[in-house]
Amino acid sequence: MNWGILAFVIIYEVLTVVGVGLVIARKNKHSVEEGNFALAGKGLPTAQVGVTLALTMLGSAHIWGTCENAYSMGSIATWFGIACTVMMIVITQITGPWVRKIGTDTMPDLFGKLYGKKMRILCACVMGPLVFGCLCLETQCIAVTFVACTGWSYTVGAIVGGAFGILYVLLAGMKEVSWLNMINAVFMYAALIIALIAMFVYLPGNGWEDVAQNITDSGNAWMLDIFGNKNLIIGFAIPTIFCTSMFQGVSQMGLQTCIAAKDVKSVKKSIWLAGPVNGLFCIIPALLGMAALALGYYKLAGDSAMMMTPMMMLEVLPHWVVALICASFLGALLSTFAMTSLCPATIFAYDLYGGLYKPEATEKEKTLVMRIMIVIVGILAIVLCNFQPAVVTTINWIFTWGVPLFVMLVIGLCWKRNTTAAMITMFVSWIANIVWITCGLQERLGMVNFHQVYLCMIVSVILGLVLTAVLPGTKPGYFRLSKEEKAAC
Repeated sequence: MNWGILAFVIIYEVLTVVGVGLVIARKNKHSVEEGNFALAGKGLPTAQVGVTLALTMLGSAHIWGTCENAYSMGSIATWFGIACTVMMIVITQITGPWVRKIGTDTMPDLFGKLYGKKMRILCACVMGPLVFGCLCLETQCIAVTFVACTGWSYTVGAIVGGAFGILYVLLAGMKEVSWLNMINAVFMYAALIIALIAMFVYLPGNGWEDVAQNITDSGNAWMLDIFGNKNLIIGFAIPTIFCTSMFQGVSQMGLQTCIAAKDVKSVKKSIWLAGPVNGLFCIIPALLGMAALALGYYKLAGDSAMMMTPMMMLEVLPHWVVALICASFLGALLSTFAMTSLCPATIFAYDLYGGLYKPEATEKEKTLVMRIMIVIVGILAIVLCNFQPAVVTTINWIFTWGVPLFVMLVIGLCWKRNTTAAMITMFVSWIANIVWITCGLQERLGMVNFHQVYLCMIVSVILGLVLTAVLPGTKPGYFRLSKEEKAAC
């Protein structure tokens, strides 16, 4: 048991999570703003929007997922960060300003404005579980972080980390998350710079020269080149750009921060923080993963690509550096845990409880429902995180579900709206995604690099455009309506 590392991590998280949460919760008691818990009263300034966007989408896939990916793809693992930079451009310059200008509270609510009440319920029932899937992955990586810094079992790490994750958002909601993100972003990058310097100093032998030489000697010199493997560029890098941009560009997880922004200008200007803070992060986990691979820690960790990097860190780096890395990683993971629990809770409270069961529900009642749901989904994630496959692979499969939603959002806002066309497009695309993966069609057809996102994009674009054009009952796109017609939606 590494008591020094554990003590530092626990003290840091308690001081930030509980301290900030209690201060903001006290202020919120005197606030009369509607949507204060879920949407921070729609008053977040540019800096908080940018940093919250960055850390909301900086979680399991960026951290231990990228370390894990480095085992099989080397420096190409950093393409996840490049993909997320493109995603931030889509969110802050396209879909984020749209949703903030329209004034919707949730993405299912926006789909309801475009395609009717049934579509709102469908989107709520699909989007909530998808974001919950991301929550399970965050819990998995939080557990790995506690294993790395304490030597605890995976299950104990998941329970303790999950408790911190629930507290990260439970006390004061979106305002708590945004202020904690501001603190964690500064600490995170300071810790990573120290970690990078420490890697140059403490790696055995000739340091990075030996890492590069060992990888080259193993016949994997291509791992040192970010463009080094054509199959991975086609089968991983490019699909990841589409997956992240199209899912987060339409999901509650990606857009709740934009909905909570003070105005459209705050959303657009946030790209200068959100893009660099999120996109650059993947570089250091990829380097850590490649070092662990080159130094033989894959075998030492029991052939576990997920655990090889934590094991290397504990054996190679000074414990004070490991403490900094673990605390910074945990801060980023807890931020994503918080948002991936707040988002399904928001959808449940606003679209199912408030929209379907009790339309006259007050903001206080919705907040209570959200708090209950945050605890429920957090506990479920702790239980389910023990039964999951590789992080980034799962993330990309989940994200592919957002492709038809993104396509039909753009069509419904900018061109025409047809509920039947939207329903058919979504169901056919979702079925194609499931069948393509679960039935092993990629391997059977010899199309291993034909990622499911390519299939779903082709299906969604063709069906979405053709069916919207030919089916009866089509209405003009939302942006083509008058103010009175928009208000009636």
